[in-house]
Amino acid sequence: MDARIKTALVVLVVLVGWVAALSSDPGVYPGGDQNPLHGWRTLPTIPGASIDNTTLTVGNATLVHYIDAAYDARRIKRAVIQIHGENRDAWNQWMYADLAAQRGAEGGDFSRDEVVVMAPMFFNTRDRGAYPYDESLDPGATTTTQDTSLPTNTAVPRGLGRRALERRGKFPIPLGKVSTTRAMIWKSVEWGEGADAYEPSNAPGSFEALDAAVDFFLDRTRFPHLRKVVVAGFSLGAQLTNRYATFRTDTSNDDRLAFWISSPNSFVYLTPTRPLRIGAACASTYADYKYGLNGTLPQYVSSSSLSPSQLIQRYLARTVYYLVGMHDDSAGLDSCAPNSQGRGHLDKMWYWTQQTLPLLPGSTGRQGQLPDKSEVRFVAKTGHQDWKMITSDPGVETLLLKAWFANGTDANAPQSNGVTAAKTPSLQQVTNSAPSIRANLVALLAAAAVTLLVALPL
Repeated sequence: MDARIKTALVVLVVLVGWVAALSSDPGVYPGGDQNPLHGWRTLPTIPGASIDNTTLTVGNATLVHYIDAAYDARRIKRAVIQIHGENRDAWNQWMYADLAAQRGAEGGDFSRDEVVVMAPMFFNTRDRGAYPYDESLDPGATTTTQDTSLPTNTAVPRGLGRRALERRGKFPIPLGKVSTTRAMIWKSVEWGEGADAYEPSNAPGSFEALDAAVDFFLDRTRFPHLRKVVVAGFSLGAQLTNRYATFRTDTSNDDRLAFWISSPNSFVYLTPTRPLRIGAACASTYADYKYGLNGTLPQYVSSSSLSPSQLIQRYLARTVYYLVGMHDDSAGLDSCAPNSQGRGHLDKMWYWTQQTLPLLPGSTGRQGQLPDKSEVRFVAKTGHQDWKMITSDPGVETLLLKAWFANGTDANAPQSNGVTAAKTPSLQQVTNSAPSIRANLVALLAAAAVTLLVALPL
């Protein structure tokens, strides 16, 4: 075989392996779609986890969740509540957090059975079959539609299966109330901002649901040796986590609570200032909730009646970890209000952690210097990939290792898996980021293919 052909074939094999490694999501997707147009039809069984629809009572409803199938509450030192993104794959979030916990235990300071993982399921009405239903309960029900032709707050990596989401256009939202359980169900993605559930009627919202989950673990009669609960969210789940960290009313256990916010499309800003120009289309609405404190707030928020300055001081006093991938240049929801916070997940995180938080009243007052209880990790070689972020070295560190011991010291880290923290980028690096991973790989694959074609005899 010609040496040029051999070289081109080797390059192709290496690059194909590289692509496979970058997209090796261990997740399970019933039906093969990462975010099915018509919703999930089943909740898959995951080894090591159980599906619970009775333990967490939220008003007149229950919050369905995946949780470790067998745990001894007397041994538990840490609980991780891992919240899915827009595609509502709670089972995968449990699996990813379980993998992170297994990695953390390899450091030698704790064992996997000292950690319990919970992954809530925020259903929407399209998930009929994943929740039990009976169409005859509302025979005259109508539907509405939601336009998803623009990029959404999805947990699907940009370029790796994302194009199908961007092309799918409008999807139906069934408005019939046909559930045969008390499981909390929303119409669409409004759970990410703390909104009340659509079913059952008069049910509370996702903030109250998180209160129920957090308080379940903080109960010392149930978990007598628990030291820390980590409320963790990716993408739309991170939006919910940011807003929950802002508005959770109970501060009595803040020393045992941490928030883990990875790759959100937006934050709730607590002042009128934004890092980028405010477009004319939203000049009078850019600060409306869920992007600011104006407009209609969820009942959970409006009933607490704290001033913006009080909200800021409470938020700054809480333990919050921020993470984003250095290759996460995906845009998320492309609209006026979130665009004033940045153009992609990476620069939105940069502006929030390097400019906005430091300059809030009562914070450090210095750009690039976060308040004492906040930390940020920019994760190298990572895009908008939940599984990769959660199981990365920084993911394991902030979910499991930070302040593991009762005296506040960290647990030892396991051997690196190669997905590490990068140096904090400059604003120029963020705003002039390199093309996406996929674009680079496509270019390399194309070059290898051209080399192979040139080398082939005519």
